[in-house]
Amino acid sequence: IGSLARMCQEQNKPIAIYLSAGVDEIDSLMEQFDFPIFTRIVETFQALKLSFDHTQIIAGTGRKDDPKVFSVNNRRVNELLELGSSDKRNLLLHEAMEVLQQYGIATVKSAVATSGMEAKNVAENIGYPVAMKLISEDVLHKSDVGGVELNLRRGSTVEHAYDKMMARIHQSYPKAKLEGAMIQSMVTGGRELIVGGRQDKQFGPVVLVGMGGIFVEIFEEATIRVAPISEREAKAMVDELKGAQILRGARGQERFDIDALVEVILRISQLLVEFPQISELDINPLRINPKNQGCLALDARIILN
Repeated sequence: IGSLARMCQEQNKPIAIYLSAGVDEIDSLMEQFDFPIFTRIVETFQALKLSFDHTQIIAGTGRKDDPKVFSVNNRRVNELLELGSSDKRNLLLHEAMEVLQQYGIATVKSAVATSGMEAKNVAENIGYPVAMKLISEDVLHKSDVGGVELNLRRGSTVEHAYDKMMARIHQSYPKAKLEGAMIQSMVTGGRELIVGGRQDKQFGPVVLVGMGGIFVEIFEEATIRVAPISEREAKAMVDELKGAQILRGARGQERFDIDALVEVILRISQLLVEFPQISELDINPLRINPKNQGCLALDARIILN
């Protein structure tokens, strides 16, 4: 690998390495060498294609359509990002969801509760059944530590679930700052997707989309583009998914709202370009509904530089 690294520098050519090795060995190599090392062959070729397309666009030989620009509330988004930056933290769940709302991305009906009684009142206002999700800057993966409760159908159940969740998380993470919980309407039907992006040190903002839910393990893939992207590119991202035929209604099944999905991808692209202080953004899951019924963000994560 050292010889390849020297050759890469001498020839000034892009290089991507596929390596079948242990996690510790790969982490060590990535610290030593400043070029991509991949553990999946598909990702290796995707990265090289991305590099090739990006180089063509910069050189002017690759045509890139003008991206669509949406009217959004940049001012409020900037306030939310500044709030996180000033506190030296990432955005909390409800803040990340509000960022999506300000960029015209529909989110599931929800509200924040800071006590069991408040959670009960919020649930009654939203309507049962509801989901409950922990809000804490110190607990990143909520579902792994019991920070998510689903299908809560009564006020007493919601109140008890809130108190039990806070006690459980406090016991596991005694130093974690618990901000309460987000109470959300339970959503059924449709298909789950993952839409997001990040700031890449070589390409700048990149956008990705992949199948979610059970299809994550089945397809194990995502399509990626360098932002800003055009509507044509966003449609191509969807078409390249192995699960595209599922979304298009294969074998007489219902067709999903691909136009709405394309718009979400475009809005995320615009967000990442306009706010480079967003290091990573994930909508996981994004629920895509049947044709003409739109998409709905159920959960979001925003990490700041």
